Amino acid sequence: MNILLLNANLRGVGTYVRALNFGWALATAGHTVTLCTVSPTEPTHVVQSEARGVTILEMPRWGYKLLPGWGSGPLDIIKRVQLIRGGRFDVLYGFEYHPNVAWPVYLTWAGRSYRFFSDWCDWHAGGSNTFRGVRLAHRVDAFFEERIRYRAERVTVISTLLRERTMRMGLPSERVTLIEEGVDTDYIRPLPRAEMRARFGLPVEAPILVTISDSDMHRPVAILAEVRRHWPTAILLIIGKKLPEATQAADAPGLRAVVRETGYVPDEDLPRYLACADVCFLPLADTLVNRARWPHKINDFLAAGQATVISPVGDITQLFRDHDLGGLANTDTEFAAQITALLDDPARRAACGRRARQVALERLDWRLLREEIVRLVS
Repeated sequence: MNILLLNANLRGVGTYVRALNFGWALATAGHTVTLCTVSPTEPTHVVQSEARGVTILEMPRWGYKLLPGWGSGPLDIIKRVQLIRGGRFDVLYGFEYHPNVAWPVYLTWAGRSYRFFSDWCDWHAGGSNTFRGVRLAHRVDAFFEERIRYRAERVTVISTLLRERTMRMGLPSERVTLIEEGVDTDYIRPLPRAEMRARFGLPVEAPILVTISDSDMHRPVAILAEVRRHWPTAILLIIGKKLPEATQAADAPGLRAVVRETGYVPDEDLPRYLACADVCFLPLADTLVNRARWPHKINDFLAAGQATVISPVGDITQLFRDHDLGGLANTDTEFAAQITALLDDPARRAACGRRARQVALERLDWRLLREEIVRLVS
């Protein structure tokens, strides 16, 4: 079959990772797979490449945020419509509902030859999309977020909360399939800690705590400050986009020298940075958006074989309750206590890391999810 995946994000960002791995699964079954995403740099032209057996088309970025949210570039949408009309695709698989995903479907629906599938992996309306609390905007956003699912032959969801939402919408259960987030365990893997620290100029002996850049960087810095009461040489390594909030948060307690930010890292360096950790952690607010998703960052921590502490939010909580992977914590004080306990007990920390890698291999690997993805469109 000839399959087209429609992703709303910039290449390499957010749902792109999930879409690419769905594409990989379908390509391994012998299907011809093309993934439309958005170019991070090219404003007006299409850039073609290949990854994991999938043809990647980076559509023009111009107008990417023309409307609230993203994925609203006019050139992007026009080129997707042209591609669908001329491509003779057997299957279209839309990842989320943004204009560059939904509108090409709506505009080519009449006379279509393709079957349409939809993936739902975030709660946007009233969740990640706040619109300054304007309820009318939430209702409009929710209408579009839900409407595209009714067109789909099957809807895949990432969490039980989103599955429940589809049930409340009236979609029959046989049209809804829960597929959790996976991880590429060949790409994210344990690497020699000392060697990776030396590579990035990090101290070999100091305890290093690793988290991922997020909108609220005050909490990781506050957690570091508490950990340093017991481990005064501890360092915080923040992987991802540099945010002024992190610097501001570190300035107040005088921690700027021990808060290291990587900025965006090349794909090949992500497992190397993760290997530098003694403990990985991710504090999440108990919000609708976090309950509805499965943060792939945590999968990366586990696949890297790292002891990990997270907030008990969303479906991934049960995984941590079933296996001692590090710990669950709500408050900053609880995070600091869990991290400190792991630093105090190297044997348990190493055992948590081994279990984390095992869980990644036996439960989260995309290869385990492959058959279900392939079966969906067959």
